[in-house]
Amino acid sequence: MHPSPRSIDAVSRIHVHESARAENVRVALVAALRARCVDNRFHYIGDLAARRWRALAASHSPAQDASDGLGAYDTAARAAIAAMPAGPVHVIGVACGDGVKERRLLGALRSVGTPDLAATPMDMSVPLVTAAGEAMAAVPGVRVPHVVACDLGGVADLSRIAGPREPGTRVVTIFGAVSTLGPALVDVARSLLAPGDLLLVSANLLPDHPGARDDVMAQYDNAPTREWLRTVLDEVGLPADAGPIEFRWDGRAGVEEIHADLLLQRDATARLGDDEVPMAAGERVQVLESYRHSPEALRAILETRGLQVLEMAISPSGEEGVAVAALA
Repeated sequence: MHPSPRSIDAVSRIHVHESARAENVRVALVAALRARCVDNRFHYIGDLAARRWRALAASHSPAQDASDGLGAYDTAARAAIAAMPAGPVHVIGVACGDGVKERRLLGALRSVGTPDLAATPMDMSVPLVTAAGEAMAAVPGVRVPHVVACDLGGVADLSRIAGPREPGTRVVTIFGAVSTLGPALVDVARSLLAPGDLLLVSANLLPDHPGARDDVMAQYDNAPTREWLRTVLDEVGLPADAGPIEFRWDGRAGVEEIHADLLLQRDATARLGDDEVPMAAGERVQVLESYRHSPEALRAILETRGLQVLEMAISPSGEEGVAVAALA
């Protein structure tokens, strides 16, 4: 299926912020390898990594399950629509990935007759933010003023790069990324809000029932996830024979987390351009950190940042939570 002319037109206006330019990303990845901690953000950047992540999310994420997580997003969308005044709406997807969830929100806004509907996707991954621009522009009646690629971990104030403020209500989304990039992303997204705007934040939750930890771990400790995580490792010269990837729970920081580590079984050298990062057998390289919150913890993340929670939607499995919030 080919993108429509509207989709092509939207994607043609991609703004690549300096933080997402190839040389700056390379420098950041070299630093991460030297620190033996490959941040989650590096697993989405390349074309192959982006394709593998999209396939993985479609097959393993409760957030894309029509019988589970999608219901929480739909409930949150209805609550947001009820809380905002009539008039134009501008949806800004922060760390939007491929824009699947934002597209659903835009569809809900369109279905209630929102008169002027605009969308701006923002993500570090150029392939993913391009796909998000296409997805959002494909919703009838939605304008995509521009598409922004930026390193959301390295930009404190998004208001200067999100484009001019449009009339009406801003609805800023952080769907899933608080669980991968951390709660500090809320501070970054908050820079886009003014009184009357809304913030929708989703998080992966850890249900409180027997067997929940095993059920959640099964979404990570599997062949497709290992293949996805190995994409960037292969690209820097750390292939499968360098060592296995192992998953574990880690609650030392007071928040339940799933970590994945590459356990080096032989000496190896990561290479990016002219940079080399030697590594020794026996070392661990962290390649994934995924936070699991409770509804109370998600609420606290928002309230301690001066936000009032208007709705907290929880999926039937208890693994997905979506909060609707506004400036207090």
